Amino acid sequence: MKYKKILVPITIAAVAAASYFFFAGGRQKAASTTPALTARVQRGDLTVSVKASGTIQPYELHELLPRGSGKVVKIYVKAGDRVNKGDPLLVLSNEETDLSLRKAELSVAQQKTTLEEALLALEKTEVRSPDKGLVKEITVRKGESVSKGAVVARLQLSPGKTLVRAPFNGYQIKNIKPGQKAQVLFLDSLFTTEGAVREVEEKGVVQPSGAVFYYATVEIDGDYYIEGQQTLVDVSISTENGTEQSVQSAALEPPELVDVKAEAAGTVEEIYVKENAVVDEGGRLLSLSSEEVNRNVETARRSLEQAQLDYQQKLLQKEQLTYTAPFDGTIVEVNASEGEELIQSGSQENRNPLVIMADYSKMKVVVSVDELDAIRVKPGMPAKVTSDALPGRTWEGTVEHVAEIGTVQNDVSTFDVTVVTEPIEELRAGMTVSVEIIMETKEDTLMVPVSAVRQINGKSFVVLAEKGQSSPQNGNGRQNFKEVKTGISNSEYVEILEGLNEGDLVLLTSGTGRTTGTTQRTQMRPPGMFIGPSGPRR
Repeated sequence: MKYKKILVPITIAAVAAASYFFFAGGRQKAASTTPALTARVQRGDLTVSVKASGTIQPYELHELLPRGSGKVVKIYVKAGDRVNKGDPLLVLSNEETDLSLRKAELSVAQQKTTLEEALLALEKTEVRSPDKGLVKEITVRKGESVSKGAVVARLQLSPGKTLVRAPFNGYQIKNIKPGQKAQVLFLDSLFTTEGAVREVEEKGVVQPSGAVFYYATVEIDGDYYIEGQQTLVDVSISTENGTEQSVQSAALEPPELVDVKAEAAGTVEEIYVKENAVVDEGGRLLSLSSEEVNRNVETARRSLEQAQLDYQQKLLQKEQLTYTAPFDGTIVEVNASEGEELIQSGSQENRNPLVIMADYSKMKVVVSVDELDAIRVKPGMPAKVTSDALPGRTWEGTVEHVAEIGTVQNDVSTFDVTVVTEPIEELRAGMTVSVEIIMETKEDTLMVPVSAVRQINGKSFVVLAEKGQSSPQNGNGRQNFKEVKTGISNSEYVEILEGLNEGDLVLLTSGTGRTTGTTQRTQMRPPGMFIGPSGPRR
């Protein structure tokens, strides 16, 4: 308990003594100080940058590794050639790949045929009229199951028309042709109407009397046929050689009826027409539903899709035998010869590249930057590139990319920064260059050397020097501190925003003029410190 009581006043006394020593400048040792170094506040351009070194490389370097086995049948390029993106570089052949592709082609064709047949069967589940006609009868009902070939409707063809099949002799028939006009005389009523020749039969029919009749079918407008009654007419046809009169009377033909049959089995799902309705050719009469047909269509579609995917895979394997340029560039190396057999074996890392090509349209340098600076480096910032091989030369560059993940070594994290430049013909790929990334620039601003600024309790101070002053203390033995507001800084200078005027004289803390007997609590670390090959210099 006594120890604790004594400790407190000793600590307070130590702090008071340290404060007095710091601000008073250590009066007891004032006589032993060395002459102070001073600097004047000046105006100039202040640049904050980070420097690093790396090797200059083509903007893009690509190695085309073997993608499979095969024989080199054609090489289109040699080292030094300029190529455009997509240009062929070399071609391999592989019999197994060709055979697999051909099989895949045949499989696709076969599956297409299967799908077409399934769709045709699906199409047949819709029953359509074979011709224009009058629906005389629907023979099925909705929900009824029908088999393939069953009659589902009867259709009267050519509704509103009446046909008569009139006989002519062999001499007359030579003058009669389809489309010629005809006169039809109804014998029971002596009514006459016009018609037209619809069909001429070339083969004659032998009559019981031994005569041979040739028949011409004439179509007339109107429904004149009476079921169960024979109506006789005489027919006269106007030909190029005159009128040809039928050799005997003919009876009106009954309407032509057609049985419409189902072309697929199924259940009647919908009936679209009623009896005595007129339908056009191809008009829907009814539809059938068939789970089997629907299932066959779906199966055929999936099989075709699978076959097409397999074909695409085999085609890709075939296309991979042709190596093309991935970008515009220059061929650096060709490590293959025509006729050479390539056998794929081992991991990709152990395979030698067939072709190496580079893009020299731009150059790039990848440098490592300390984490404290990397956080301030942004894409688009300007950079300067120099080389010891060409002293005095400088090339302009731009930051293109800053790595998202750093590399830790000796508890220090660094980040890769990619700087891109225009083509530099004077430098060869792989040569060492220095890069200065310009993070910020202030023109015509007030600045002082870094060693002139002290940090005390989070604030910035300088020590003003009086005219003719040769030691860190003024005539009263005290330092003339002045609080300032600072801006940007680099390894040499700090920007002064407030507190000093151009021409003011300040004391420096480094070098032979550093004040003895006075402790700097903290040294300001310039954020733009030099980063060289050996790492950051703090």
